[in-house]
Amino acid sequence: MRIFIALLTLFVISVAAAAVGQIRPASVGPTNALALSCRTSPKDSALTVVIYGEKTIALECHITGAPTVNHTTQWIRTGDDCYVPAFYVGLDEATSKSLPECSKLDAAEPCTLPNPAGLELVQHNTGFLDRPHYDITTGLTYIGLGHQCGSAKCDKESVEIRGFPISKTQASVLLWHDLHTTTSCLGYMLSEYSANRTTPLLLSDNMWSALVSWTLSIGCDLAAKSQLVSRIVHGESPAAVVPAELPKWNVIHGMPVSDLTTRRNAELTLFRTRSSHIAFPHCDQK
Repeated sequence: MRIFIALLTLFVISVAAAAVGQIRPASVGPTNALALSCRTSPKDSALTVVIYGEKTIALECHITGAPTVNHTTQWIRTGDDCYVPAFYVGLDEATSKSLPECSKLDAAEPCTLPNPAGLELVQHNTGFLDRPHYDITTGLTYIGLGHQCGSAKCDKESVEIRGFPISKTQASVLLWHDLHTTTSCLGYMLSEYSANRTTPLLLSDNMWSALVSWTLSIGCDLAAKSQLVSRIVHGESPAAVVPAELPKWNVIHGMPVSDLTTRRNAELTLFRTRSSHIAFPHCDQK
């Protein structure tokens, strides 16, 4: 476990260093940009949810985020409820502050990884595959630590795979990408809870890690359409919703699957385990 977490930490640092300054629009103006990524939170590593072409963008407010191009830290929330660096919409540090200040709750920055208990749960329930494996139950191909391949040969992945068998380090890199995407999309979905409420939704690291494992297992698209997410976003208590909805996700083609039942039970146990650390909307893990 310590080796795995160390690998992920090293990979996070290398990706973060590579991400800065990737967006280089050919022209910028007060509200114009070309091929500009709009992200779920004010940092370059956050999930891209909108890509703007050269068009007028509605600018709503400014917020201080992670350093980006030219080492500036000002980000702008657009009308699509996502964030772009102020530099790329023609605003500097001073002029960006002419916009209203975004509420800090608007920029959810949940933990980008599950806690150690969550990582162990994910690894234990997926196992390690050093080459593509077609699952006849789901009709999908997997590799590494539960990574769902984009093709039967696993040759169209966001992380290049150079031959088989893959190493556990390569599997860790694939899992990091999967977890990063999963935590970003889950955070984006749950951030809707606070849109019209003065009291934020708070999830402990155990609650968050259990929901990350579930979302990783079923995929962001299904999670977004689920009653579990819908009921939480519409104001119901996660403590009531999750025990009622999570166990339902153990069925494939109308039949219960024992491995999924085991995973859902483990996720529910983790969800119910008390913790004083908050992981959503802002990460306080040390």
